Amino acid sequence: MSNASVNAIAWFNYVNVQMNRYFPIPFIVLGTIGVILNTIIFTRRNLFQNSCVQYLLGNTLSNLIVLYWVALTRIFSDGYNNDLSVRSDTFCKIRYFLTYFSRALSTWFIVLACCDRWLSSTQARNRYNTVIFARQLMAVTCIVCFLAFFHVLFLFGVQTSSTSVTCYARSGIYRLLSDLQYLTFYALGPPILMLIFGLLTLKNLRNSRRLVLPNNQNLTSAKQRSIQRRDNQLLMMLLLQVMIIILFTLPFAIQKLVDTFIQKSNQTPVQKAQYDLIAGILRLISYGSHAFGFFFYTLSAKIFRNELLRIINKIYQCFAGKDLISSARTDIFDGITRRNDIDMTQTM
Repeated sequence: MSNASVNAIAWFNYVNVQMNRYFPIPFIVLGTIGVILNTIIFTRRNLFQNSCVQYLLGNTLSNLIVLYWVALTRIFSDGYNNDLSVRSDTFCKIRYFLTYFSRALSTWFIVLACCDRWLSSTQARNRYNTVIFARQLMAVTCIVCFLAFFHVLFLFGVQTSSTSVTCYARSGIYRLLSDLQYLTFYALGPPILMLIFGLLTLKNLRNSRRLVLPNNQNLTSAKQRSIQRRDNQLLMMLLLQVMIIILFTLPFAIQKLVDTFIQKSNQTPVQKAQYDLIAGILRLISYGSHAFGFFFYTLSAKIFRNELLRIINKIYQCFAGKDLISSARTDIFDGITRRNDIDMTQTM
């Protein structure tokens, strides 16, 4: 092997290590802020009794596991070369089980939320769009995801070869089936279902507006209009979340698909180092779908921003003993008054 190839491999490996050491930290910090604020806002009385919010809350709690398990273990294993999973067969099984379980659960809760918005746009809303039904369906989803990846606890482990020691699925047909299951159950299947239910919901809403708008006598009460505005804003939040998941997960899904079918044994050492770097970048990007939900919610929905301002106002009241909004309005009014007084003085 030439010196140029050795230097290239060393550079690719160095960049990969540094990325895995430092890049997940902003995801964890921003994701922690988002998870805490999402949990507080989604448990507010104004939102907590909405069935769609139950699924969004479940997604938020699942993201917490992803951030503090998947991302942290990746920092230690790939960033600091301190991978406990290659030294402990038990830890290897638990690591991959929790990784697959939490990531799948996070995306499937969004699928359920999309289905909830679709049902709310049909005649079945009174039957299925209830908090009790949402919690029952979430419990069933947890059980299904647990059983779907239960095999990981038995068939994953420390794999030793002549060149390396890794923590992964047993080689052979099982590894191929396991990769295909993870690909379809997390990276491809849920985004496709989200997109389908989202488009169906928008189609139903468009049809219902055509039926209602020409008839002024069918205008709903103020309370019903308020509920409709809230539902529409929740739908916008949800559709934006779907776009985030597709944007951050699709490259990772493509990489997993390639990883499943290519023969790495045919790669040169330089090609393998390049491929490992690209795979690491796409894996890091996929963390964005679990970390940035709060910030996109804040941008997309007024109801979410209003609840956030109420929380900030209460915190300000606890420390300052006065209302933040009233104080801001008073400061603005005083500033305008002083400006007018100055203008009048100059005029005289």
